[in-house]
Amino acid sequence: ERLTAEEMDEQRIQNVAYQYLCHLEEAKSLLHEELPAPTELEEGLRNGVLLAKLGHCFAPSSVPLKKIYDLDQGRYEAAGLNFRHTDNINHWRNAMAEVGLPSIFYPETTDIYDRKNMPRTVYCIHALSLYLFRLGLAPPIQDLYGKVKFTEEEINNMKRELDKYGIQMPAFSKIGGILANELSVDEAAVHAAVIAINEAVERGSVEDTARALRNPNAMLTSLSDALAPVYQEMLHQARAQKATSAGKRRNGSEEKDIYEEYLTQAEIQSNINKVNEQAALECVDEALEHADALALYTALQSPCLALRALQRDHAHLYLEQLAADREQKALDLGCVDALDREELQEGVWVANEEAQRSHTMQLAVRQINEALQGGDARQTVRALMNPDAQLPDVFPFAAELYQHELAPLQRQSAQGELQQEELFVAVEMLSAVALINRALEAGDVPGFWTALISPAVGLADIDDGLVQRYFEELSGLRGQAPLLTWNDLQGGVNAVNLAAQEEHDQILAIGLINQALSRSDPERTVAALLLPSSGLEGVLLANARRYHDVLTRARRLKAEETGDPGAELWLAEIQEGVRWANQDSQRALKMSLGLAAVNQAVKEGKASQTLRVLRLPEVALRNVVPERAGAYQAELSALLRSKALQGDNRSPWLRHALLDGSSYYFHLQRLEGGWERPQGFEQNSLYLLHSEIQAVVSGVAEASGRQAQWQASAPMLTRLQARARGFLLRRELTQRRFFLKRQLPAIITIQAHWRRYRQQRAYRQRLQYLYQHWRSVVKIQACVRMWLTRRRYRARLRHFRKNVWAVVKIQAFFRANKAREDYRMLVSSQSPPLSVVRTFAHLLEQSDADIRQEGELLRLRGEVVRTIRANRQLESDLDLMDLKIGLLVRNRVTLQEVVSHCKKLTKKNKEQLSDMMALDKQKGLKSLSKEKREKLEAYQHLFYLLQTQPLYLAQLIFLMPQSKSTRFLESVIFTLFNYGSDCREAYLLLQLFTAALRQEIRLKVDQPQEVVTGNPTVIRLLLSFYRNIRGHNALRDVLGPALRELLQDKGHSIRTDPVEIYKSWVNQTESQTGQKSSLPYEVSAEQALSHPEVQRRLDIAMRHLKTLTDRLLTAITSNLDKLPYGMRYTAKVLKEALQEKFPQASEDELYKIVGNLLYYRYMNPAVVAPDGFDVLEFSAGSALLPDQRRTLGSVARILQHGAAHKHFQGDSAHLRALNDYITLTHAKFRKFLVAACDVPEPEERFNMDEYSETVILNKPLVYISLGELINTHQLLLEHKDSLCPDPTDPLRELLRDLGPVPSIVDLIGEGVVSPGDANAEQTLAQYSKMEVSLTLTSKFDIFGSADDKPDARGLLLSTKQLIIDVIRMQPGDTLGQVLQASSSQDQETQHVRMMQRRAQRDARTPEKMKRNQSLVADGNLSLEEKKRKILRSLRRLEGLGVLAPPDGEAQILALIAKDIRNQRRHRQRRQAELVKLRQTLHGLDCKSAFHCEQIDYYSQYIRTCLDNLTAKHRGSGKKSAESKSKKGKQPTLSYTAARLHEKGVLLEIEDLPVTQFKNVIFDIVPGEEGGTFLVKARFMGVDMERFPLKYQDLLQLQYEGVAVMKMFDKAKINVNLLIFLLNKKFFKK
Repeated sequence: ERLTAEEMDEQRIQNVAYQYLCHLEEAKSLLHEELPAPTELEEGLRNGVLLAKLGHCFAPSSVPLKKIYDLDQGRYEAAGLNFRHTDNINHWRNAMAEVGLPSIFYPETTDIYDRKNMPRTVYCIHALSLYLFRLGLAPPIQDLYGKVKFTEEEINNMKRELDKYGIQMPAFSKIGGILANELSVDEAAVHAAVIAINEAVERGSVEDTARALRNPNAMLTSLSDALAPVYQEMLHQARAQKATSAGKRRNGSEEKDIYEEYLTQAEIQSNINKVNEQAALECVDEALEHADALALYTALQSPCLALRALQRDHAHLYLEQLAADREQKALDLGCVDALDREELQEGVWVANEEAQRSHTMQLAVRQINEALQGGDARQTVRALMNPDAQLPDVFPFAAELYQHELAPLQRQSAQGELQQEELFVAVEMLSAVALINRALEAGDVPGFWTALISPAVGLADIDDGLVQRYFEELSGLRGQAPLLTWNDLQGGVNAVNLAAQEEHDQILAIGLINQALSRSDPERTVAALLLPSSGLEGVLLANARRYHDVLTRARRLKAEETGDPGAELWLAEIQEGVRWANQDSQRALKMSLGLAAVNQAVKEGKASQTLRVLRLPEVALRNVVPERAGAYQAELSALLRSKALQGDNRSPWLRHALLDGSSYYFHLQRLEGGWERPQGFEQNSLYLLHSEIQAVVSGVAEASGRQAQWQASAPMLTRLQARARGFLLRRELTQRRFFLKRQLPAIITIQAHWRRYRQQRAYRQRLQYLYQHWRSVVKIQACVRMWLTRRRYRARLRHFRKNVWAVVKIQAFFRANKAREDYRMLVSSQSPPLSVVRTFAHLLEQSDADIRQEGELLRLRGEVVRTIRANRQLESDLDLMDLKIGLLVRNRVTLQEVVSHCKKLTKKNKEQLSDMMALDKQKGLKSLSKEKREKLEAYQHLFYLLQTQPLYLAQLIFLMPQSKSTRFLESVIFTLFNYGSDCREAYLLLQLFTAALRQEIRLKVDQPQEVVTGNPTVIRLLLSFYRNIRGHNALRDVLGPALRELLQDKGHSIRTDPVEIYKSWVNQTESQTGQKSSLPYEVSAEQALSHPEVQRRLDIAMRHLKTLTDRLLTAITSNLDKLPYGMRYTAKVLKEALQEKFPQASEDELYKIVGNLLYYRYMNPAVVAPDGFDVLEFSAGSALLPDQRRTLGSVARILQHGAAHKHFQGDSAHLRALNDYITLTHAKFRKFLVAACDVPEPEERFNMDEYSETVILNKPLVYISLGELINTHQLLLEHKDSLCPDPTDPLRELLRDLGPVPSIVDLIGEGVVSPGDANAEQTLAQYSKMEVSLTLTSKFDIFGSADDKPDARGLLLSTKQLIIDVIRMQPGDTLGQVLQASSSQDQETQHVRMMQRRAQRDARTPEKMKRNQSLVADGNLSLEEKKRKILRSLRRLEGLGVLAPPDGEAQILALIAKDIRNQRRHRQRRQAELVKLRQTLHGLDCKSAFHCEQIDYYSQYIRTCLDNLTAKHRGSGKKSAESKSKKGKQPTLSYTAARLHEKGVLLEIEDLPVTQFKNVIFDIVPGEEGGTFLVKARFMGVDMERFPLKYQDLLQLQYEGVAVMKMFDKAKINVNLLIFLLNKKFFKK
C-alpha cells in the first residue's frame, strides 16, 4: 500500500534521527574513551573534557594534559558544569587550528557548552577524523550506517531532541568536498592528481592509470611499471568497495561528496604499498621454492620489505631457516602459503644469531686446539672456559688433568684437532673427575659421593653401601699422586669392591661353620673350615673330629657366658679353636710316640735308656728321679712280663685318654694316630699305658725316701718359695704405704716442687727440640687435626646409625620434595630436562590395573549405550501403548490387542530387549566367512571415517530434508558417537556439532537475528542431545535445588495479571462475607488497576517474583561450571561464527543471541516444565499444581526478559516497575554469558591432538542396528557426488569397497526368514532393529603401508616410544649424550628383561586393546639398534618439519613430557568416568524402574477395562450364555469381491475388470491371537494369495489419516469401511 505524505515525512524524519545516532556512534571510535550510549553522548561532551583529550592526542604541545580543567570529571559529577569547562572547548578549537583544519567546520563554544547545536559538533568531529586520516595521524572513521541497531524508543527520543534544536542537519556526506575546496594551492594540486587517478582507474586503462600514478603532484612513492596491471586491479577493487559502502549509507535527499566514492591519496598509497609488498613476498617464496640462496638474498633486499640486518654471507642460512619456516607454516595451515614480512624478519634474525653462535664456537674450538698443542695447562684451561665454546663447567685447579688427558686425544684424532662434540664429551667427563679429586682433598664425603655417581664420570660397578671405603681407598691413592685420573678412580673402586666381596664371602663361611657345629656334623664342620673364603690357617682334614669337639665346647662356653643360647663363634674364636685342636693333636701324637719309646726301652732292658725316655717332656711323667733308674727298669720289666703272661692279642692300636675326656687312637706300626675311633678297635694287651707307667714311677719315688722326693719336686718347691717372697714383699709395701699416708702433706709438697722442676726442664728441652724440628711439628699437627676430624666424622656417623629411622624420615622428606619439584617442572616447564622426563617415564607404561580399568570402562560404555537404547525403545513402546489405548477408547475395539502389546512390553522390560539386541553369531554379517568378514571390516572403516571426519556428516545433515535429518541424527549419529560416553567420542561429537553449526551459519543465516527467530537444525539437535542425553544431570544439578525450594515455598502466590488479581480478590471477599460483591466480575486491566487493593496485591506479587527470580538466577550464575562443556563451547563457536560473518554486529547483539541459546532454548523449558524434563522427581501419578505452574511461568518470563534485555511495555505496562530490575538482571546475565563463552578449546579440554588416535589403548566400539546401518549406507550413496566430488576422496574408496546397499536378509544371513512365511515382513522389521557391534578401525592406518614408510604421526609415535625405552635404561644428562654413549652388557640385560615384562603384559591384554604391531616390533630391537633408529627418525622428523632443528631433541622431550602429563590426566578422567558411568547406569536403572511403575498403571487400567467389559457381557442373557458354551473359534467370513465392492470396502483390483469381481472370493479368517486375521483370496475356487491383517495396524493407519491401503499389492481397500466391517462382524459393534 502506498504511503501518505505525512507517513513519508515521518519516515524521513525517523531516518534522519537514525543517521544522526549512527554519526554519534561513529564519533565514539575517534574519542578513544569509555563513553555512554549515543543518546547520552551529547550531554557528556558539554564539559569539553573528552574534546580536550582528543586535542591532546593529535596536538599534545597545544593541549597538554595539565591544561585540561577537571581532567577526571570529578567536579562535573559532583557539582555539574562550571564556566571554566569552556576552557576545555577552546583548547580543542586551538588544537584543530594548529593542525590546519579549515575553520568552516568549527562549532561555537556555546554550541557545545549550552547544547545549542550539538549536531554541528559531531559534524566537526567527522571532518576532523577525515582530515587527520589524510595527514596520516588517525585511522579512518567507521561507517556504521545500517550496521548498528537502535530501539524505536531511542530513535523517537533523538527525533524529539533534533526538533528542539530547530536547525538544519549538517551534510555529513559533503565533508570531503568541502575539505578539498578549502585546501591550499599545493594541496589542491594533490587533490587534482588524485581525482585523475580515480578517473583513470574507473576507465580501466592500465596505461592511463600508470601515467596518472606517475604524476609528481600525486606525491606517490615506490611505483613499479611492471606492477601497473596489479595497481589497476587493486585500486579498482578498493574504489568499488568504497562506492558500495557509500551507496548503502547515502540518503537520497543529500548531495554526494566526491570522496565518498573516490580514493584519497593515503588510500592509493596504501594500496600501492600492499601490491609492492605482496610482489616482493612472491619473489621470496619463488626463491625458496627453487632453493636458490642468491635469488633469495636478492629478493630479501627489496625496499618494499624493509628487512634489517641482512648479510650476504648468511644467504645459505637464510635459505635453510626460511624454508623450514615455510614448511612449518604449510603444516600448520594445511596448504602452502608465502611467509609474511614479520615472519621473514624473524627468520633473518634467527639465522643471523645461529651464524654468530657457530662462528664464535669455531673460533673458541680453534683456540682450544692451539692451547693443547702448546702444552701450557693454564692456557688450555683459559681456552676451555671460554663460554663461546659451549662446553660444560671447567675447573682451573685441574688444569694439569685437562692437559694430560686431552692432549693424547688430540694426537689420536684423524684431523689432528678435536671437534666441539668430542671436546664436550671429554670435558664433561674430566670435570666430573676433577670434582671427585676436590671432594677427596676437602674430605667432603657427601660431595664426593654426588660426584662419584654422576652419569658424566661414567664409573662402573658403584655400590652405594661402600661410600666410606671408596673415600678412604681413593684418599690413599690421592696421597700418592697430585690428581687422580679416571683409570685411577676406576681401579680404586674395583679394589674396594673386591675387598668387600671377600669380606662378604668370609661372613658366609663363618655362618656355614656355625651351622655345621649346631648340627653336630664333623664332616660338614671341616668342609666349612676348608673353604678358601673363610681365611682360616692350619686346618687339617685328619683333625676333623678334634676341630668339631673343640669348637663345639667353645661355642657352648660362649653361650653360657653371654646367656645367649644362639651365640655363634666369630672368626678369631674359630681360628683359636683350630690352633688349640692342632696343638692337642701334636701333644697326643708326641705322647703316643714317647710311650712307644718307653715300652721299647723297657723291653731292651737298658736302665739308662729307660730313664732318658721317661724324662721326655712329651711323656709328661711326674716325680722321675734319675738315681732310681734301675728301680724303674726292674718294676716296668716285671709289669711287662706279667702282662705277657696274660696273653698277646696282637692289636696294633693304642688309646690314650686326655684330661678333657677325649681319646686319641695311635697305630703302633704306622706310628700315626687320630681322633676317630677305628673300626673294630681293640687295645693292645702287652703295651704299658701312661697311667701304669706313672703308677710305677710314683711307687718307686715313695720307696726312695724324702730327699729323693725333694729333688724330684724341685720345680714345685721353687714356685712355692716365689709365692712366699711375694707375700713378704707385699706386707712390707703395705707398711710403707701406711707411713706415706701419714706424711701425705709433706710428700705432696716435695712431689710438687720436684714435678715443677722436672716439668720446666722437660718443657725447655721440648721447646728447643720443637724449634729444631718445626717442619715435622707442622706435619704432625696436620695429622692430628685429620685424626680429630675423622673421629668427629665417625662419631657423627655413629649418631646417624643410632638414629637411622629419623634419618630415613628426613631423607624421605627431601626425596619427596625433590619428586615434587621434578613433577612441578614436568608440568609447568615447556622443555623439562632429560632427568625429569626419565624420572616419570615409567608412568607411560600400561599396568595390569590400567588394562583392567580400560576393560571395565569398555564394558560399562557398551552397557550404558545398550541401556540407553533399551530405555528409548521402552519409551517408544510406552508411547505406542498410550496411542493404542486412545484408539481403543475412540473405536471401542476389543482389548486383546492392547493386552498382547502390554505382555510384549513387559517381556521386553524384563529381558532388557536382549533378543532384539543380539545377532546370531553363526549367520549374517558376523559369520565366519571371508566375504562377510570383508563386508564387516568395510563398514568398520566407513564408520571410523565418518566418526573422525565430521565434515561428511555435517554436509549430509543439510543435504537431507529437515524431518529426515532429525531422525537420522537421533538414530544414527548419536549411536555412532556412543552418545558421547567417553572423552574421545564426546570430543568428536562436539567437533561435528560445531562444524555443522559453522556451515549452517555460513550458508543459511543472512541476519544474526535469524538464529533467534528461526529454528536452526544444528541448535535444535544440540539442545535435544544436551538437554535429554548428556545435559540431563546438569539441568538437574543447576536448576533442581532452586526449583525444589521455589515449589516448596507455599507462602508466595504469584499473580501478575491485574484481571486475575481482581477476580481472586472478589472471590475471596465473597467467601469471607458470604454475600455477593457489588463489584462487576468482568473488568479490563485498567479498571482492575484502579482499585488500590489490586495495586497493593500486584506490588506484593512483584516483590515475591523478584525474590524467587533472584534465587533461580543465583543458582544459574553460580553453577556455571556444572553446565555441559559442549553447550558452553557451542555458544562460543556460535558467537565467533556470527562475529566472523557479521563483523558489524555489536557485542551486545551477539551476547543476546548466546543468551537465547543458553537460557531461552536450553534452560527455560526446564524451568517452565521441570516435570517434563525430569529436573525434579515426581512419583507416579503426581503432577504440578496450577499455582506452581503459574509461578514457574512468571519466573521464567522475567528471566527471559532479562536475558534479552526486553522491557515491559504495551499490554504489560503495569509491570514497568520491573524494568529496572530487568536491566540489573541483564547485567548479571551478561557477565554469566561472557564467562560461559570463556572456555578452553576441545583439544585442551579433552587432551586430544593430532596423535591421539594413534595412542588410544582400546579401539572404538559402537552398537548400531541393521536398519540404521543400511539407511546410512543408502544416504551416503545418494549424496556421494556432493559429499566427495574428488575421485580420490577416502569416502569414495570406502563406498566402492562396500558396493551396493545390502538388504536385511544379506546382513542377517539366509534361512532366517522363510520365503513363504506370511509374517516375513514383520519378522524382517524386527530384525532391522537388531544391533551389531562394530569395532572401528581405519583403513588408512598410518602403520599399514607395505613400503614401511609411516607418515609423520606414526613416525613421531614410534620415535617417542623408542626414546622412552632408551632413557630408562641408559644414564645421561642430555638425549644427545645418551644416544652417543655405548650401552653396557648390564644395560642390555635390563632392557631385555623390561621388554619381556612388556611382552607378558601385552599377552594378557584383550585383543581390542592391543598395541600397534609396528610398536610391538620395535620392542624386539636391542638398545644400540634402537639408538640408531632414533637418530634416523629424528633426522626424518626434522625433514618433515615436525621438529625444528637444532632443538629437535628438546622438542621431542617436551612432547614426551606432554604425553606423561596427559597420561596422568587420562587416568584421572578414566577413574572419574568409571564413577560417572556407574552413576549413569544407576540413573538408567531408576528410569527403567519408573517405566515399570508406569507399566503397572497401564496394566491396572487394562484390567479395570477388562473387568468392566466382562461385567457388560454378563448382562447379555441367553446369548451370552450360549457364547460361553462355545469353545471353538469364530466362524470364517466370506465375501465376493463384488459384494465388498458394493459395500465400498473394495475400491478396485488392478488388471481385473469389475465384471470379474463375482469370481473373486475373500475369506477373512480370525487368528488365534486376538485382533489378527488372515485374508485368503480365491479366484474361481482356486487359492491365490494370503494376506496377514492386524486390527491394530488398521487403527494406526486410520490414526495417521490413511484412507486407502493395498492388499496383495493389487487390491485397494477403504480402511475406515474395513474397520467398520470387522467391528460389526467380529466385535459385535
